[in-house]
Amino acid sequence: MKASMFSLALICLGTSALHAATYIWTGKSDNGLYSSPGNWAVNGSPNGYYPQHSVNDDAIIGSNQGIITWSTGSAYFGATNNITIGSGSTLLCHTSQGDLNVNKFTLEGNAKLEFTTTNAIGLGRDFTIDFGNFTANSHGSWITGDTLASFWTNGKTVSLEGTFNTSGLTGTGTIELVSISSGMSGGNLQFDVNGLNITSTPTMNVYLEQITENGRTKVLVHYSENIPEPTTVTLSLLGLSGLLLRRRRTR
Repeated sequence: MKASMFSLALICLGTSALHAATYIWTGKSDNGLYSSPGNWAVNGSPNGYYPQHSVNDDAIIGSNQGIITWSTGSAYFGATNNITIGSGSTLLCHTSQGDLNVNKFTLEGNAKLEFTTTNAIGLGRDFTIDFGNFTANSHGSWITGDTLASFWTNGKTVSLEGTFNTSGLTGTGTIELVSISSGMSGGNLQFDVNGLNITSTPTMNVYLEQITENGRTKVLVHYSENIPEPTTVTLSLLGLSGLLLRRRRTR
């Protein structure tokens, strides 16, 4: 009996491991659908599945792959560990059933994660969005379309991660990392922004803000360059001129 149970456990473990893999987007089916097995390769070739069969599945969508659409005929993402979306690529989630069950989205460069559907979308678990090392000109974004009927938060928390690179930054501006329609059910969406590394420099003020405006909940990064006021600059120049004149007289 014990041997049979042990064998059965090994079979179940092997079956589970069979579907746990890293899926690379190839787009070879030419239909732009996330749920087409022919659009994915595992170890260089399709395996008859797409990344939703195991909590250990990872999916990688490369840079500049255009718009990849989650089809309306499939359960919503299933169970997936991490989905990476390359810069210049968009994962458009237009579905009619199921909850979001992904542990983490990684948005590289100007990647977009967009939810747009006339149906409701629900969060099946807490998850993380990692924006990586981003700049004012290159940053990912998570948005929902205005047609979203209802956003079921289910008491879940979305954690935001990443580091804002202020090197060489000038001027004043705002970065929109998240913009979610705020017609929420089950309570307002909870954001944990402790993983965002937003730092100020001597020449740049940077701060994070979560607001609701025009029916949308947003997470924004504001930055502004410290520019000395004209009067301060003039006084500094006058002081320097006086110092030079004094040195000449004492020679």
